[in-house]
Amino acid sequence: MKVITKNIFLFIFVFVLVVSGCMGSVKPKLVPASGTATQNGKPLSDVRLEFRKPDTGTSAFAETDIEGKFTLTHSQGGIGAESGKYIVSIFQKGKPIPLPTGVNAEDLPEEQRNPMSPEIEIRNSNDSNIEIEIPETGKNDLKIEVK
Repeated sequence: MKVITKNIFLFIFVFVLVVSGCMGSVKPKLVPASGTATQNGKPLSDVRLEFRKPDTGTSAFAETDIEGKFTLTHSQGGIGAESGKYIVSIFQKGKPIPLPTGVNAEDLPEEQRNPMSPEIEIRNSNDSNIEIEIPETGKNDLKIEVK
C-alpha cells in the first residue's frame, strides 16, 4: 500500500511540474521585422534600437550594421516582432575609454579594467517620438528616420 501511495504522489508531483512548465512557455506570434535606420538620410551605424509597444510594454531589439540595417529580435526570444504600433528608441552604444598613460589594467579592480562611455539616446530634433507600425504580415523594409 505504501508503494502505491508513493507512486501516486510521485505521479501527481511530476504532472504538476510538467503542467506548470508548459503554461509559462506560451510564445507570442512573431512576424518578420527588419529594415534600415537613418539620420538626415545617412545610415545610423552601430546603434541599438529598442521597439516598445505602448499598450502592452512588449519589446523587441536590434543593432544596426555599418549600413544602418537591422533585424528585430523579440524580448522573449525569437527573430521578429509582434505586429502592432511601436515607439522606437535609438541609443548610440558606449565606446571604450582609454586608460590614462601609465595605468595598467591588471592593477585595477575587474569592474574598472574596460571603462566605457555611457549610451546616448538619439532623438528627433523636435524631441518627438519615433513611431512605427509592423503589419500582421510583417515587414522587411521598415524605415526608421531620425530628423
